[in-house]
Amino acid sequence: MLEIIRNGIRRFTAYLKGENGKVYVPYEPESQTSKIPVGVLSTSSAASSDAEAVVDLGRWTVTEHVESPFEKVGRIYLVGPDMVIRSDLDLRGFQVPLDEVGAVLDGESKAIRLLESEEQVGTTQLSTSRRAMNFTIDPFFYTTPLYSVNRMLAGEQRKAPLFVGRDQVGG
Repeated sequence: MLEIIRNGIRRFTAYLKGENGKVYVPYEPESQTSKIPVGVLSTSSAASSDAEAVVDLGRWTVTEHVESPFEKVGRIYLVGPDMVIRSDLDLRGFQVPLDEVGAVLDGESKAIRLLESEEQVGTTQLSTSRRAMNFTIDPFFYTTPLYSVNRMLAGEQRKAPLFVGRDQVGG
């Protein structure tokens, strides 16, 4: 292989010097005793074939997957002057006027009303940690991340997820 490369370099040098003659370098095929191994190749070491290798996991933190205590059951979105709450568990549909959402964000508790009749059916308030907005609509207790509500109110996203505890839906 090296001879082929040398031959190419000599031809290129001769071309640059203006020599039109051919440079001949005899071709020698690879020897029969090639260093390419013949047989089964393996990436495993001999030690790992006997038993499971001991691996140092000192730099890693191993955690088990923990299922979320919440299940997504609906969505919240804006329609005109209202924040609309849609749940797959209760198909009636609910609303909170946007002017009352500001009061909820300030820590007050406000009424949730049915979309059709505007009858009061529950309340909404901030969570104790102030990181979620909670909706109590009998018989369920819904929640949504405040981060998603704020992004929705700012127009950065169209809707926010609505969650309920898995223990409430038998999950």
